[in-house]
Amino acid sequence: KREAHRSMTPRTPTTTTTKGKMKTAKHPNDEADLPEEDSKPPAKRPRRKAAIKSEKLIAGMAEEDDDVEKSPAKRPRRNKNKAALKSEEPAKDDTTDQVNNSKKRSSKERSAPIPVDAMVNVMEFLPPRSLYNIALTCKSLREMVTTKMVVQSALIHGGHAKKTMEELYNMMKNRSIHVPSPLRLLRLANGKRCEFCVNKSVNSLYNGLNIGAFSCWDCLAKGDDPLTKAWKTSWARYWRNPVYQKILNHPRVAFRDKSKGKFLWIQDRMDAHGEKFGPIVCWEDIDAMAECADGKNATAAAKAASSVAANHASVAANYVAGRLAEANALSNIEWIDRYLTDTLGAPPVEEYSEFIEAFADITDRARRIAREKENIKRDKRVKKQENRRATTDKFLADVTALIDEPFREKAVERSSSSYKTFVTPFVEDLMGPYLRAVSSIKKNTPTELSKEINTFLRSLDELLAMNFLSDDDAFESAAKAFFVESFPNMDAVFNARSYYSSNRLDSNFRGFMKENCFFKALCYLKEYDLSPMILATEPSASLAKASNYLNESSLKRVAQRAWKKHFDFLKTEESFDSAKNTRGFQETHNYFGQVLAKLDEYSTWLDAKREAAKSEEELRVWQNRSDRAMLQDVANGYDPRVFSYFMTHDFELMFKYQTDSSFRYEQMRLGFEQV
Repeated sequence: KREAHRSMTPRTPTTTTTKGKMKTAKHPNDEADLPEEDSKPPAKRPRRKAAIKSEKLIAGMAEEDDDVEKSPAKRPRRNKNKAALKSEEPAKDDTTDQVNNSKKRSSKERSAPIPVDAMVNVMEFLPPRSLYNIALTCKSLREMVTTKMVVQSALIHGGHAKKTMEELYNMMKNRSIHVPSPLRLLRLANGKRCEFCVNKSVNSLYNGLNIGAFSCWDCLAKGDDPLTKAWKTSWARYWRNPVYQKILNHPRVAFRDKSKGKFLWIQDRMDAHGEKFGPIVCWEDIDAMAECADGKNATAAAKAASSVAANHASVAANYVAGRLAEANALSNIEWIDRYLTDTLGAPPVEEYSEFIEAFADITDRARRIAREKENIKRDKRVKKQENRRATTDKFLADVTALIDEPFREKAVERSSSSYKTFVTPFVEDLMGPYLRAVSSIKKNTPTELSKEINTFLRSLDELLAMNFLSDDDAFESAAKAFFVESFPNMDAVFNARSYYSSNRLDSNFRGFMKENCFFKALCYLKEYDLSPMILATEPSASLAKASNYLNESSLKRVAQRAWKKHFDFLKTEESFDSAKNTRGFQETHNYFGQVLAKLDEYSTWLDAKREAAKSEEELRVWQNRSDRAMLQDVANGYDPRVFSYFMTHDFELMFKYQTDSSFRYEQMRLGFEQV
C-alpha cells in the first residue's frame, strides 16, 4: 500500500546543496520566497517529561558523587507510567537498606530446619497417605520410617489401610510370608491398584488370599503368568502319603483353600525395589519337602506305625487305628521348620516380632481412638439434627403464622406417612424442598411461600360459589346441586382424599384453578365420578322398584358403570362443552333406565326358572343360589365382564354363565369386550 501511494503521489524536484543535504526546489509558480525562519528545517519533537526528569536526576547524582564509578543506566521500561513514577521516587538512604537487610536476616534465622527428633515425632501422627508423601521427600526421611510407625498410622486412621494391616497380621502371626520392609508396608497401606497389572482397582488385601501382595482376581489365577496354582487334594499322592497333609497343614505354609484344591504361590517374586515378598512355600516346594530325607523318614515312620496298629479284626477299626498311629508318628514337625529355614531361606522368627508386637500394642489404643472418633461424629450428627429440627420448626412456625386464619389449620395439617410431611400435596410441593435442604431457607422464604399459599386458597372461594354453573340447564343444575352438597365449605375441599395420607389438592388441581377450569377441578376432586347425580335425578318409582332386588351399594355400582360408559371423556376434555355434557347426561339416564329394566326382567325370569325346576340336576343348581344373589353378582360384581355379558346376551346364556363354570371359562377365553 505504501509503494502504491508513493507511485500515485507526484514527486517534488529536489536539489543537492554543497553540504550533501537534500533541499527542496522551489516551484516555478511560487509568487515569492518564503521567510528565512520558515525555510529552516522543522523543529525536533519535544522529549518526554519523564525522560527529561530522569536525565536531570542522574546528572544531579553524578555531581554529588563524582568519585564513585557509576554502573551504566538500565534500559527504561516499556510502561511509560511506571517508568515516570520510578524516576520521580526519591533515592533510598542507607538506613532503609540496613533495616530491610536486618529483616531479611531475622526471617532466615527464624526458618531454621526442624530437628530430626522432632520430624520423627511429627511423622508418628501422620495418616498413611501423608506419611507416604513425606517418605518420598528425601532419603533421610525415608530411612526414618519404621514398621511401628506405619502400623500405628494405619490402625489409628482406619479405612482400607487398617483392613490391610489386619490381614497382614494374620499372615505375620503364622509367619507364612516374607517380612515386609517398612516402606513396603507403607506402599501396601496406600495401595489403590494391582501391583502386577496396574489396571484393576484394589483397595486392600483380599481376605483369605494369604499372599501378602496387592493382586486382582485376574492376576491371581488367570492369564499367562498367574500368581497361584491349585495343588489338588484329590491326587493319590496326597491321600496315600500322610506327610503331604502334614506339610499343607503347617502354619507357615500359606494357601487359598478352594473346592478345586489348595492354591499355592507358584514361584518367588521380587518387587521393583528388589525386595522379596509373598509366601515362603511355593507350589513346587511341597513335593520337594516330602521327597527330602527328613520327609522320607517321616513317611516311613508313619507307615510303620500304621502297620503295627492295624491288628484289629474289622477293617474300619484298623483304618482308624492306622490314622491315629500316623498322626502320633508325625507329631514332630521340627524337620519342616528346619527345611524352611535351611533350604527355603525363611526369615527367622525374631524378624516377625516387631510387626506383631507393634500391632498388639497399638490395637487397644486404635480401638479407643476409633470409639472417640465415633462418639465425636455421633455428637456432631446429633447436634446437626437438632439444629436442623430447630430451623425446620421455626420455618414451619413462621409460614403457619403468615397463612390466613380460615384455612391455616387445614393447610399445614401434618401427614401420618413417613415419606410426606403435609396432607395437602401442593403445600408439600412448595415447602418440601426447603425441609429437605434447610440451608436453602432465606429470610424472605416464609413470606413468599405464605403469600403463594394464601393466593391459591383464596381462589377457592370463587370455586365454592359455583357461579360458573347455570340453573337453567338440566345437567349444570344437577351438577351444581351435587357439588354444593359435596363441598359446602373449605374443610370439605381439604377432606377430599385420594388415599388415607393425602387429599386431592395437588399440582393437577392447582393447574386447573390457574386455567380457570373450575368444573374440571371439581370433577378432579370427585375423581371424575359424578354418578350420584344419576341417582338424585332418577325417578323415585324406578329406584323403589329396583330396591326390591338390589341393595344401595348395587344401585351405586350400576350408576357408576352407566356414568363411566358415557362420561369417560371428562378426563381428557380440556374445555367445558355444555351441550355435550347435557347430551351425555341424558344418554346416561336412558342407559341407567335400560339396565334397571333388564334387571327387573331378569329377576322375573329367574323366579319362573326356579318354579319350573323339577329334575334333581335343576334343583341342585338352585340349592345354594338365590335370585337376589345372582342379581347382585350382575350389578355389583368385582368382575366387570359379568355385567358386560349380561348386557350383550340373553337370559339363558347369562344363567348358564353364572351356574356353569366350564361354560364361563370358555366364554372368558373367547375374550368378549369389557365395559
